[in-house]
Formats: sequence, C-alpha cells, structure tokens
Amino acid sequence: MNTDIKQAMHVEAGKSFGTAEANENERRWNDDKIDRKNQDPTNHYDKTRMKLNFEIGSDGKVHPLGYQEKSLEVRLQERLTELGWKPFKPDSKIQPNCCAKFVFGGNHDRTLEMAFGAQTVNLDKDADNSHLQRCPEIEQWAKDVYDWCSRRFGKENIIGSQVHLDESSPHIHALIVPVGQRSKSGRECVMWSAKFGKNRYEYGQMLRDMHTSLYEEVGIRYGLERGDSIDGRNVKHLNKRDYIRQLTKEAKQAEKAIKGLQTMIRQLELKIFNYNTQLKDVENELLSGRITLEKYESRKTDILKLISEYQMKLDDKARKLQVKEHELDQMTKDIDRVGRVAQPFRNHKIDFEPPRITSKPPLFGTDKWLKEQNSSIASQFVKIVDQIEELYRKDAERQVRTVQNNALVDYREFKWFQQEYVRLTNLNENQTEQMQTFLDQLAEPSVREHIFTIADALIGGQPVSVSSGGGGGNSNSDLRWDGRRPDEEEEAYRRRCLMFAICTVKMLSKGNRFRKRV
Repeated sequence: MNTDIKQAMHVEAGKSFGTAEANENERRWNDDKIDRKNQDPTNHYDKTRMKLNFEIGSDGKVHPLGYQEKSLEVRLQERLTELGWKPFKPDSKIQPNCCAKFVFGGNHDRTLEMAFGAQTVNLDKDADNSHLQRCPEIEQWAKDVYDWCSRRFGKENIIGSQVHLDESSPHIHALIVPVGQRSKSGRECVMWSAKFGKNRYEYGQMLRDMHTSLYEEVGIRYGLERGDSIDGRNVKHLNKRDYIRQLTKEAKQAEKAIKGLQTMIRQLELKIFNYNTQLKDVENELLSGRITLEKYESRKTDILKLISEYQMKLDDKARKLQVKEHELDQMTKDIDRVGRVAQPFRNHKIDFEPPRITSKPPLFGTDKWLKEQNSSIASQFVKIVDQIEELYRKDAERQVRTVQNNALVDYREFKWFQQEYVRLTNLNENQTEQMQTFLDQLAEPSVREHIFTIADALIGGQPVSVSSGGGGGNSNSDLRWDGRRPDEEEEAYRRRCLMFAICTVKMLSKGNRFRKRV
C-alpha cells in the first residue's frame, strides 16, 4: 500500500462557536459572500460543486447541506443548555472548552476518487464543474465516520456533521460536545477532560488512540492508512499559514512584474509598428521621386536596424513574460496544494540490507563464532536505528523551530491587533464627539446658514471672507483653501468643503465664547 495514502484527523478545542463558523460549515452564503471569500488567495470555494455538499443527520442518513431549520450554533446552545453548561463570567480571561471541532480528511487524490470516481475535476478557480456527480463511496465514508463519532462521543452529542466537496480536498466538519459524568452526583455534564484528558500528556495519548481507532474502524475500509499524530497543536497547520502568506506575497510581486513586462511589450510593439509605417512612407517617397535611391537605401538601412533592435528587445521581454507567467501559475498551484490536508511528519525511506550471518559455523569453537556473528548483527542493527533516529530527530527539530517562529508571529500579530484596537477605539470616540458637535451646530439656524454659505462658496471656488474679533474691533480675512484636488471625486470634494466649513464656524464660535467670558 502507498504510505502516502493516509487518513487525517484534526481536532480543535472550542470555547465558543459563532454564527460565522456555523454559516461556513452549513454554507449559508449567497453568491456575493462566496465571491468575497474567494478574493482571499488561500480560499477556493467552487460554486458549481456546492450542490454536491451534504451532511449526515441524526438519523444517520444523507441530507442536503443546511437542511435543518435551526442553525448549527443554535443547536449547540440548546444541547449545552440541556447539560446545564454555564460558562465563566464574560470578562474572565479563562473560559472552559464547550465543544470539539473535528476535521476528517485524507490523501488528496484518494478523497477526490472517493467523491467523484473517474470523473475529471478542474481545481482551477472559477472552473465549471457542474457536470460532476457525487459517488456513493464518499457518502458511505461520511456515514462510517459519523458512526465512529457516535460510538465514541454519543449520537446526542454530535451537533453537526457536514461534508464539503466544493473545496480542494473533500473533508468532513464535525461539531461535538464532550460529555462526562461527575464523580459524586453521576450527572452528565460538559467535560472536556472526560474525552480529551486532563493534561497535554493524556491528550496526546487519547489523540493517538483516536487515530488508531479511526484507522481500524473506518480508514482501512477505504485504503487509508493510519494518520500521524502529534501532541498539542497541529504544527503543519501553523507552518501552512506562514507558507501561504509568503507565497501570496511572492505571487503579488510576480503579478506586478507581469504587468510591467506586458506594458513594455506593448510599447515595443508600438515602436516597431511606427518604424514599419516609416519604412512604407520612405518607399512611397522613392516611388513618387521625392527622394533618390541612395537616400532611400540609407534611410531604409537605419529603419531596419532600429526594427531589428526593438524586435530583439521584444523577444527578450516575451521570454521573460513567459517565465514569470509560469512562475505565477506554479505559485498559484502551490497555494492551492498547501491548502489541502498535509501530514506533519515525512515518511523517510532508508535503503539498507537486513543483518545476516555471513559465514558457515566451524566444527570447533562454535560459541566464539556465535558471539562474533551476534556482535556483527547487533552493530548493523544499531547503525540502521541510528540512521532512522537521526532523520526523525531532524524532522522534530524542524517542527519545534516552526512552532517557535509561529508563536513569535502570533504574539507580534496579537500585540499589533491590541494597538490597532486602542487606536481605532480612540478614533471612534473622537469622531463620535466631533459628530455630536457638528449636529449641535447644525441645530442652530443662524450657524447652519453660516456653514452652508461658506461651503457653497468653497465648492464654487469663490473667495470667502470670514470675520474674527481681534483687539478692539472686527477685522476681515480671506479663508485659505487649497481647492479641488486633481484626483478628487465631486461628491468627496463637496463633503470636504462642508466639513471644512463646519470646522471654520466651530473655531469662530469658540473665539466668540472666549471673548464673551473675558
């Protein structure tokens, strides 16, 4: 069996489950929402395959996706209420886990085969796959996974089991409430530790047991080998996010390079066209007798030389454009590929010969001969084990470095979000205060008339005189204004004039109040 054809199971502890997650799992989206989602290069939702999505209901049968009237988060809340689940205070920094978010999948090619058989699937964005039909094998696999979850967690605790066939690789989302019994009362309640352990060690043990159980009860029937498991977070998932980010950045740079090359090619083609036109004009001048043959040959040679030079540049840019387009196509495929289910450890292959006896036993000194042979076999065996340990040790070191780097990135992003939150909060408060001041000003008829007078003058490009008190009397001064900007829309310019007029009247009002207090 191909060792790369493996099952995959990822589980994430959930302290909550919002409407956005529920809508995504049940695809409660309209076309605009799907288009906005697909603007992210890491997403690939195929609208022509969405009709093939389905879910396994509480009766264990196949149903259309989102067939239940109550949404996923509502059903989860109802089950939590039945179990008497009460979260901590909303302002508490620590919240209990109330649900487990499972994702079941497997080898990309194998799961596609289970879903669509020998039908051709085009995984390019905006491709038309409306001809595809769902195969019974993927439905049976989903039922078997549902039954496995039922045996392990209880059917009443499976809130939803949605199967997505509209992304790169077919997979199952299962939302499950972990339930255990209290030792004293024996009452059922939400209890993460009952199903996933009290600490990381127990969690790792249970996760390994789940992988084995899933393989023995489900995966083996579909040619899927046992998946690799690691304790804690999925390292490859974290690495995937950073890798997608890097590929996306490089893809944007490649797109800019392609646009630049296309512009240069158009300019070169235009120049070649112009020189060809000049060549025809020179030929017409020769035919009409306006220039001599000698002058014609000279000008023709110069023009052909320029055409040849620009043609060489054009061919060079065309080759570079082809290379860049190939690079962009490859990066796009890599972004799509890395979004599929990946295994955290590589399967290393080591070429070696099994230890064996290399000589015949002597007639005398058999004990010494056995000792020498056993020593030789042990030496070969230790060497092979050392090679395997070295390979997996390096793999583990690489994963540890990945976790450390991603943790640092997560912390930096968290700090940035904190700072951005404070900045936006302050900005919102400031704008709210300003808006309230503006509304108060507009409520006074005289002030409102003054504001619109100034705004109309600014919009019309007329000089505006404003009066301001100073010293013993009033003095008039022209209001400074930079006018309409070259790239500014009409509506935006009018709005800016109005805001400027409001601020001007506000400053004048403050000055008048100050003089009155004095």
